[in-house]
Amino acid sequence: MSDRLPQEIVEEILHRLPVKSLVKFITVCRAWNSLITNRTFVSDHLNRTIQASNSRGSLFFQFSLTGYKGQIHLHGEQFYSLYSVNQQTDHFSVERFPLSHLFRRDRPEIFAGTCNGIVCAADYSSFHSATILIWNPLLRKYLVLPKPIMTCKNGKSQLDDKYRLHFGFGFDSKNNDYKVIRLMILCDKQDTPHVEVYSLVSRSWRIIDVTVPPFFICYLRHWFTPVTVNGAVHWVVGRRRCDGPWYKFILSFDVNEETFGELMLPQQWREVESTLLAVEGGHSLSVVNHFMKRNRRVFSVWVMKKYGIIDSWTEIFQCDSECYGGVLDILALTRGGKVVVRLASEVITLIDPINGSLEPVGRQGYSEAYVGSYVESLFLINKEPDVLSF
Repeated sequence: MSDRLPQEIVEEILHRLPVKSLVKFITVCRAWNSLITNRTFVSDHLNRTIQASNSRGSLFFQFSLTGYKGQIHLHGEQFYSLYSVNQQTDHFSVERFPLSHLFRRDRPEIFAGTCNGIVCAADYSSFHSATILIWNPLLRKYLVLPKPIMTCKNGKSQLDDKYRLHFGFGFDSKNNDYKVIRLMILCDKQDTPHVEVYSLVSRSWRIIDVTVPPFFICYLRHWFTPVTVNGAVHWVVGRRRCDGPWYKFILSFDVNEETFGELMLPQQWREVESTLLAVEGGHSLSVVNHFMKRNRRVFSVWVMKKYGIIDSWTEIFQCDSECYGGVLDILALTRGGKVVVRLASEVITLIDPINGSLEPVGRQGYSEAYVGSYVESLFLINKEPDVLSF
């Protein structure tokens, strides 16, 4: 093919191919191997994938299977699946990826975020033995990060009881660099966190001296699951007013500038439980608010139509816990406007808010699920010495 077509035509064709095809084509010849593994090609391919009008993105899921035997809570199977939309059928296909075996603990809480087809996984529970990975599930390649600066080297530390860890993951478009953000904050009071940033370019951690709005975190980790939108990482956090009551807001971290900011939730939802939602393609910021009405838990999904504009928050979906046979969690939104939920039957299901139709997409019996936006990427395809495969 390369002997008959001009080089620029060959490159144009390869730029349009999916990642799985390109992985196969690197063995065709040395020229194609050199081209496809080139950093510029990897970056251009990602940008085209993101910008393509017919590219709707995917969702990346972490599932956990738990159960009870008598009064004992059992931790069972944990795995990761990529759900990608088929343009013709608008259905989801499933691929299964193992990952937990790379961590020391039997069942670590490790979902820390997604960005540009890369998954960041980190053990939230430990300061002295935490594993942190940057992982490309399509290529089955990963990078183990060095130990952070703020840690304990010899056994369990008192820090484990006093502080909690939280992570974020995003892309610095100014420096073409992926960054992991690690927050360490006191458990029992409103405070400003210690902040570390890992740079993939420098392959190192550094503590940054930056102004952080004081906030209070809750103890349920899924409240603090990060979402990356518009070049910033976001978490739902709380703050106590001077007179005592607390309210929720969205803490943001600009990955380029390494600065923190605040985004306000709609006024009526600032004092209820709120979680951020992954959106297919990662193109907007969305939140689900949870409140009680007539002894039923109600879920209200809002989307920020214009990023950073408080008045642009718009409600797109509402249901209570008795709808659709029982709703346990709302996990994500597809770009087509469907809502991804976990039902009481522990099946992951798509709900069409317009006609109320249901489309099961996940296996039954998984009691926990965390979701991130996803897009195909060739990142980590280069044969660097610290990149591992499984």
